[in-house]
Amino acid sequence: MKFVKNVFSAFGVLFIITAIIVPIQNLIVWGPDFVSDFYTSNEITAEKISIGVIAFGAFMIILAHKKADYITKL
Repeated sequence: MKFVKNVFSAFGVLFIITAIIVPIQNLIVWGPDFVSDFYTSNEITAEKISIGVIAFGAFMIILAHKKADYITKL
């Protein structure tokens, strides 16, 4: 699968990279016990939001591939 270079793929990679920073930073600062508690608590935490941002970034990359396929079919 070829990596498509357009705005959607650039923003998708940007979202994924920025979303990965938060859990890594919290692992370094708080440790794995607290971070696992952040993922499993009932409250909305930065770790849960980062999961959503990673999913949105993956969606943007998929959208970039769909757009590239659509343009080549024209």
